[in-house]
Amino acid sequence: MKFLLILIKVFVIGALLIISNQDLSISDSSNREHFINEYSSWVSSLFEKGLSITSYVIKNEWLPGAS
Repeated sequence: MKFLLILIKVFVIGALLIISNQDLSISDSSNREHFINEYSSWVSSLFEKGLSITSYVIKNEWLPGAS
């Protein structure tokens, strides 16, 4: 449950940062489209980086070598 709340907070803070850094007014339809494009790009980048970190961790040998 805590993980879900942290994940929701990350997505909301990311959306707020995109809105504030781009000076977007969400009431305008062109700004909404720009926000959706930026947010989806950010989420896909976040997902790709998460996959690369996960694959690195999985490929890593965690057991000590036999001597």
